[in-house]
Amino acid sequence: MTSKSDGLRLENLAMHFGGVHVFEDVSMRIPPGQVTACIGPNGAGKTTLINIICGVLAAPKGRVFLDGEPLDSTPPHQMVQRGVGRTFQDVRIFPSLTAIENVLIAIPDQQGERLRHLFRPGRSVGAEERRNRDKANALLATVAMDDVADRPAGELPFGQQKLVSLLRAVATGARILLLDESAAGVEIELIPRITALVRRLVAEESRGVLLVEHNIDVVREIADHVVVLQGGGVIASGPCDSVLNDERVIKEYLGRIYNA
Repeated sequence: MTSKSDGLRLENLAMHFGGVHVFEDVSMRIPPGQVTACIGPNGAGKTTLINIICGVLAAPKGRVFLDGEPLDSTPPHQMVQRGVGRTFQDVRIFPSLTAIENVLIAIPDQQGERLRHLFRPGRSVGAEERRNRDKANALLATVAMDDVADRPAGELPFGQQKLVSLLRAVATGARILLLDESAAGVEIELIPRITALVRRLVAEESRGVLLVEHNIDVVREIADHVVVLQGGGVIASGPCDSVLNDERVIKEYLGRIYNA
């Protein structure tokens, strides 16, 4: 029995590419109001999991559920409507649009998208546009970027471009956010803006977050639950402090990071 606030659930997922085995029997839950971090070495299958959830890849085994309903037949372009949003490891922005326009474009169900307003535009369109712009500007302000709202996104430093990508995912209103290396390559002074934003989304809006991240300091700061992928499967899963202090996790993964 599941409720409408059950969140995202992965059951017994497996994946391989030809003869290359990625992982087997991976299960986890991303409930509302919690950050679930998925960590592990390159090639462990962390981004592959996100691509399976989003329908980009089809898993030969296992299923994905959102609030108890299967996501199997949902195409990638309909995931946001189902309540699942994502970011990417690389920067994916519209460089010629301003920072605020990049965020605005993600706000759902805008009046300009409805055909009847092409023929009966009316004053309400302008009012809604102002409300949406205020909403986008408020999001930029949460990461101290409202002062660059009208700059072309392609002219911003790399870290700010990644923040724009993150804000665009947030602006969709998705109840479940899949964040793929949001802190990677970001200037160190910008990382607290990312962690503060994620904490606020979880605490104040009860969004569920799947955080794929190599920066263990970020994981320690904001993750409630940690799943470690290693060697084709899950080697540890549990509360953040417990997993990150697990001797096997330290030996097989964390030790290599800190001793590199």
